[in-house]
Amino acid sequence: MTKKLTKTAIAQDLAKRIDAHLKRFEQSPKINAVRKEGTRSYYNAYAIGDRHRVFVKYVHYQGGSHLSIEDATKYLAWLDAGNVGRHYEALRK
Repeated sequence: MTKKLTKTAIAQDLAKRIDAHLKRFEQSPKINAVRKEGTRSYYNAYAIGDRHRVFVKYVHYQGGSHLSIEDATKYLAWLDAGNVGRHYEALRK
């Protein structure tokens, strides 16, 4: 008998994998270079799974976004394919 994953477990797994990409982006001097105005694209970036969705934040002191499991799955596939960027860049394609 196969155990069915809950939406919480699915969201947490997606968030863990997205979070690994965000941490990698933040640590990369090429991806996260200081911009002209002295800011970076990623600062204490993270993703967490929360019930039936994934919350992503790219810059700690700015707002974040809730993604449905479906959108988080698309975003993760886009990241796994070697792309770099934010969820809205992946979802508009």
